[in-house]
Amino acid sequence: MESLINRGCDFIFDFSCVICHETDRNTEAEFYCEECSRFYCSNCVEHHNYLFKKHAILGKENISLWPESDVVEQEKCKEHPKEKLTIFCEEHSELICHVCHFHNHQKCSHLVLISDKVKQLHQKGDLKQLSATIYTQHKQLIHEKDDLEENIKSLEKSYKKIVDEINALRKTINDSLDQLEKYTKKELDTFLVTMRTSIKTDIETCTESIKIITCLHEDLLKTKDKSEALNFIKYRKCLDQSSQSDPGNHTTSGFKVKKSHPESRTSRSYRPGNQTSDLTKSCQVSNLISSSSQQPVQGHQPGAVSKSDQIIKVKSSKRYSVAIKGDEYPCHITSICETSSGELLITDQLNCKVKLLDKTYKVVAHCVFSSAPWYMCSIHSLEADLVAVTVGYNQVHFIRVKYGYLIQDRIRTLPYNNCRGIANQHGILYITDDRALNRYTVDGSLSGQIYKDTSYRSFDSCAVSPDGDRIYVTNQNSQQLVTLSRDGTVISTLTVSAQSGIVPPCLHVTQLGQVLVCGNSTKKIMQVDRDGRQILAKDVTKDDGVTCPASVFYSKHTRSLIVGMWNNNDITVFKAVLE
Repeated sequence: MESLINRGCDFIFDFSCVICHETDRNTEAEFYCEECSRFYCSNCVEHHNYLFKKHAILGKENISLWPESDVVEQEKCKEHPKEKLTIFCEEHSELICHVCHFHNHQKCSHLVLISDKVKQLHQKGDLKQLSATIYTQHKQLIHEKDDLEENIKSLEKSYKKIVDEINALRKTINDSLDQLEKYTKKELDTFLVTMRTSIKTDIETCTESIKIITCLHEDLLKTKDKSEALNFIKYRKCLDQSSQSDPGNHTTSGFKVKKSHPESRTSRSYRPGNQTSDLTKSCQVSNLISSSSQQPVQGHQPGAVSKSDQIIKVKSSKRYSVAIKGDEYPCHITSICETSSGELLITDQLNCKVKLLDKTYKVVAHCVFSSAPWYMCSIHSLEADLVAVTVGYNQVHFIRVKYGYLIQDRIRTLPYNNCRGIANQHGILYITDDRALNRYTVDGSLSGQIYKDTSYRSFDSCAVSPDGDRIYVTNQNSQQLVTLSRDGTVISTLTVSAQSGIVPPCLHVTQLGQVLVCGNSTKKIMQVDRDGRQILAKDVTKDDGVTCPASVFYSKHTRSLIVGMWNNNDITVFKAVLE
């Protein structure tokens, strides 16, 4: 059996003797030859020095000049550790051993020995550039590493900034809640003291009155049979004292205190049988409102100045494309509305889509319909923005806008055909059909017909003033704007275009009440007075780059006028001022 010294030990060395390794012995290297690029132990180095006397040998005292890794390990094949890398496969750009060649690369036609490849590189001079290439790549890696480290620092800095902002916001909210609690408690304490004092005073008054009434009653019993006149006087004094001391007639700190009778407590519970009187009162109130809303029509004075007649003037403009992937046709933008947070929605009629635009006017979401959408209106709520869209001939689709998404809510089918125009005013929907304007509830139930024209007309878009006193309807055939009162009385009829039946004129009423009409054939957007009697101004014309406008909207968030057109992929956004 070989001795341990002859076959070597099982220790793992940083550098092993190449010669010993080839004879399956494990010996630590103590010398390195730069010419051979090999490591030798003290025994094998003597044979090396005998054969290569001019080679420079580096001992362990110069170990800093040794290569960082073992050359022997680098020459080993990863797939077959006992074999050396001797061949380069140019087809796969891979270093292989003869076992790899036998198993995996027999069909490769571009195989070359590593030694021959080195000679080729020497002849081409590529090896001379190797050092410069490695240096360049080394610098790039260092630069990339530095960039990554900077990214980490920037990320951590941003994280800390956001956390600080959240904490500051949380502190502000907590401080506000503390202040609200403090002031509310203070108000409640003051209210409690005031009411307690007032009630105690009433109790004392009642107690005193009880004493007086008791005395009068006793006197009345004593003199019952003596004098009828005196009895009547005492009887009236008892009634007067009772009336004066009635807490139901007292007013304290602006609150009227009433006595609770058994009947009133019963009437507070919800019972169908008890609704008649409430309904009657509700109808009376409704009638009063209706009658009062008619008064402005009768007493209207043309030419009166109001906020609704402030002229909108446009300044600079920009165009934004609203075409998206999947659109088969140019955009036909027939309607525009706005969410409570300032995002825009547009109806693209020809592509059968409603599109949601962010505050940079980029399309971020859309929904597709089976039929063409016509007009829409927004219905703001606490949960999310709700949009009602007329689709096809007799459908209204309700869509929720939440967290940047469009979510189908419900669909309502209407009893009329050609339902197009739609407007919302305090939860009441106004929808046009061919010859009438109808009122619906938000859930889509018909609640009444406001206006009907017996002549052959085609009603299109509609809008409502902010106070609900004016309702506006456009007529496609006559190109007219019809202005109605709340109860459907015609206030005025105004022709907005000389040509009829080409493209229906479109409406928009701003939150201040300005009435804007798109005159499609005239290539203008006109502002009309509140009663629809005259054109106040031409806010936008063809000189502003608008051709065949089909929709207009004034944004309160950005103070801009947004125009959509027929057969055009762009919306035009004008900066606007009020004069």
